[in-house]
Amino acid sequence: MSVYVRTRGKNQYQLRVRHPLIPPNGEFYATFDDKQTAREYGDSLQATLDLGIVPTDLQLIAPAPKKGWSLARCIDEYLKTVDVKHSDYKLLATLRRQLGKATTADVSYSWAETWHQTMKREQNLTPGTIRKRHGALARCLDWVTNSHPEILATNPLRLFKRGYATYSKTDASVAIANGGTVKKDQERNRRLPEDEAKLLEAKLEADPELELLHHLGFEAALRMRECYTLSVNQIWLDRRTICLTENPNRDTRQVPMSEPIHRRLSEYLAANCEAIAARGGRLFSWWQGQTDDEELDKITAHVSGLYADAVAAVGLIDFHFHDLRHEATCRLYLLTNFTDVQIARITGHRDFRMLKRYASLRGSELADRMWGWSRQDPDIATAEWHGTDIRT
Repeated sequence: MSVYVRTRGKNQYQLRVRHPLIPPNGEFYATFDDKQTAREYGDSLQATLDLGIVPTDLQLIAPAPKKGWSLARCIDEYLKTVDVKHSDYKLLATLRRQLGKATTADVSYSWAETWHQTMKREQNLTPGTIRKRHGALARCLDWVTNSHPEILATNPLRLFKRGYATYSKTDASVAIANGGTVKKDQERNRRLPEDEAKLLEAKLEADPELELLHHLGFEAALRMRECYTLSVNQIWLDRRTICLTENPNRDTRQVPMSEPIHRRLSEYLAANCEAIAARGGRLFSWWQGQTDDEELDKITAHVSGLYADAVAAVGLIDFHFHDLRHEATCRLYLLTNFTDVQIARITGHRDFRMLKRYASLRGSELADRMWGWSRQDPDIATAEWHGTDIRT
């Protein structure tokens, strides 16, 4: 607690009073034309403060509450209004827990930069996960800016350029200091060589359902959920087509059957017709007709576990069911003359950049095509499609 007066220029005196009751940081400054007046005012103020009284003109006016919504409310309103993908729903549920207390008044470019740094330095997430979370929240805030511009005028998440999810040198050093690692983008390109395919198929012969599931992924490029939710009314044997217009995946497309998958489906339907009829036309026993995404996630986890057990039993390393889509996509490029658009129609890819990622072609395979398959016996090339050559 002190009173201090110093000269500031000609005929100017600055008063400084220090006292713990002075808001907000315990100091008061004022300028006077007369040193004696400054001293008297300072002494009077200190005496008043010593009595525990803060003069009205020194009391801070409480700041007005920030206008806007919390991010929790933004997410809630968005989900009530927009039918989002289940993957976005799960991402937004996570972001609601982590960021829900922030308000739209807080959301700015610098706020988003800090959020990105937290995901890298503290949570140590991969760039892919960072982009998914950023994208999910960006789509939510797009809806807010379009539907409620009075709440959020612009969406700062749309101002970021490519590379925002990549770890900088500072991000890397802080992440390592916190016990993490430097995460980088890694495109998955696991293929299924012929010798591994034979081992796995031999193992799956003991389980007809798991065997058919495998071949639907391997030869028709179906996703796991698209496989186990199939019903007989989606199998058009006469048209050699699998119709995915009625499925819980919200993905409408018709998938042409190769000769091997047509034969396998025909044999499976004939051998299991009574069991399929008893469960209402559903091809696989794992699915009871549920459409709730959380229930479907549980089924996917269960079936994935069964398939992983079979993979592990034959000694395959780092191979998952979804890798079959990579293999099937590559085979479509190698064994047919289909265009990118036609292949995307089969696989269900809506983004050609994603389709490119799935086309994990080996250099030797591309060389074979360049040389007109001259290095390979046509019968062997045909056998790679399990007895079918659909290049024509």
